[in-house]
Amino acid sequence: MTAKRQIQAELDRRGLASFMNRTRWDALRKAVAEELPFPPPYQLQDVTAPRQALWESDEVDFHGDWSDESLEPVLGIEWLRVVPRWRKHVGMRVAPEIVDCSDQFRDLLVRLRLPWREDGRGFWIYGYAPADPATLTWDGEKPT
Repeated sequence: MTAKRQIQAELDRRGLASFMNRTRWDALRKAVAEELPFPPPYQLQDVTAPRQALWESDEVDFHGDWSDESLEPVLGIEWLRVVPRWRKHVGMRVAPEIVDCSDQFRDLLVRLRLPWREDGRGFWIYGYAPADPATLTWDGEKPT
């Protein structure tokens, strides 16, 4: 079975609807690279991959890889959890600085009109989700 057919079979089995396409993923990658002060770290869940555990902490000490190849194949992305902050090392005896670009990232999502929601664990961008758009945030509405 081809990857595309395997993805479609899983979408049908779970009743998921598509909310993103290649154009929207590419627009997001480009905006992150050009507009944010650093590439925020993210977790990616593929439709056909086993469920993964979320990071223990929402403060990480690394950047995300937003290169063209990093999110491929975009056809299989169920969701992307973005944590737009990181612990910047300052010195051995100094606490790390928390660098946060959440407001800029939120503005970017609203401007691009992407399907997203925000909670205490980060920003969730959905490639596929249950066919209930009321659970997503659109056009700057308050998250549900």
